[in-house]
Amino acid sequence: MRLPLPRSLRSQITASVAVLVVVVVALAGLIIVDRIDHRDRTDADRQLAVRANKAQGDAYKLLSEGDGAGGNGGDDYGGLLAGSQSLVRLISGGRIIDSRGDQPGVDIPVPTADGLSTVQVGGQSWRSLVEPVDTTGDGTDDAHIQVLQDLDPIEQRLADNTRIVAGVAALATLVAGGGVWLITRVILQPLQRLRTGAQRIRPADTSRLLPQVTRPQEVADLSASLNSMLGQLQTSMRATRRFTADAGHELRTPLTTLGMNLETLQRNPQLPTAQRQEALDAMAVEHRRITALLEGLQILARGDAHALPPRAAVDLPALLDEAVRHARNRHPGTAYALHLAAAEPAPPVEGWPAGLRLAVDNLLDNAALHGRRPHGQVHVSLSWDAGCAHVTVSDNGPGIPAEQREAVKARFARGPQPHSHGSGLGLALVQQQAELHGGALAFSDAPGGGLMATLSVQSGRTEP
Repeated sequence: MRLPLPRSLRSQITASVAVLVVVVVALAGLIIVDRIDHRDRTDADRQLAVRANKAQGDAYKLLSEGDGAGGNGGDDYGGLLAGSQSLVRLISGGRIIDSRGDQPGVDIPVPTADGLSTVQVGGQSWRSLVEPVDTTGDGTDDAHIQVLQDLDPIEQRLADNTRIVAGVAALATLVAGGGVWLITRVILQPLQRLRTGAQRIRPADTSRLLPQVTRPQEVADLSASLNSMLGQLQTSMRATRRFTADAGHELRTPLTTLGMNLETLQRNPQLPTAQRQEALDAMAVEHRRITALLEGLQILARGDAHALPPRAAVDLPALLDEAVRHARNRHPGTAYALHLAAAEPAPPVEGWPAGLRLAVDNLLDNAALHGRRPHGQVHVSLSWDAGCAHVTVSDNGPGIPAEQREAVKARFARGPQPHSHGSGLGLALVQQQAELHGGALAFSDAPGGGLMATLSVQSGRTEP
């Protein structure tokens, strides 16, 4: 059966400490009381032995006087009168010859064996020591001396000490419980601050965090962990909201165009073949635009929320070589030239291979689409310095004015003279991948005219 525990942590700590204190104090007190009682009983046995030794010298005189000698209770035989709360008896032939000391109100039975024992008579405890009397040669070999000590004082002392221990344990429990109750109020204040801060956070609030706590260390670590979790949740929420808003805004136009073309085809089943094909081609273009837009937004949303696959080692030279080969197939009218800096071995880069490939593909496509037409030329190079890898893509097109280069990194931004109906997310995706890999995207003038884009990523393992 489980004992019911208080609901609050403060009450649980106080109850636990109180139980611990009462157990420790009571146990320590009982051990002390037991040792004191043991000492008292040992002292009583020692005193019995001393009195029995003194009474041995008087026993022979009593036996020679006969029954009842010295029965007037006088102190004629010195050591035989043992003092207060004790009794000395001379026994011979199963009969009491004489007794001295404090006489009990009830008869104490004649002992049947020698040695130490405890006698219970009329609710009173006596400690008894029986020894044979040395009367060799007089025909009284069965004479014994019995010394008794009243144990009531020892029993009373044991009871008093036990009550003291109980009182001290109860008082210590109350004092410890009260002290812990007050102390835990101070100690648990940081947790109370976290609780209050958590109650103030609302689903619509994407910027509020829990209060910063510095002490105690455990609560500080909890605060940091919870704030980190809240930051990730808020980042994910902002990414989701941005994805929803961007998708709703950008999909409206292509979906409207698709709807109009579908309505045109439905209302005009006898539409000439050329016009029908034109409408279908327009719908295919819008479909590709919607697909590219959704894919781009999905990738951006995953990057914003850091919902990324595990990192892996990326072979940049191999990645660039493959990307350039595929770009030549996509843009046969553009001449691609790849130059890799001599570095053996190439510094390792840990990141997301798919993300880096996407960034490189977008740079290669942009260079072909916005470069010179026809006979465009794109130069691709890879170099390393100061722990960074630099992928440079330059074209021979009209370029982008310096004052507009930062603006084209924004989502849904297009150059001043776009040559395609792209989603406007290509450079935004490149910029995001650069940041996720600890680098940046920079634009400058190409040596032979046109635009040069440089994607820099850190070598080695980097955290976003």
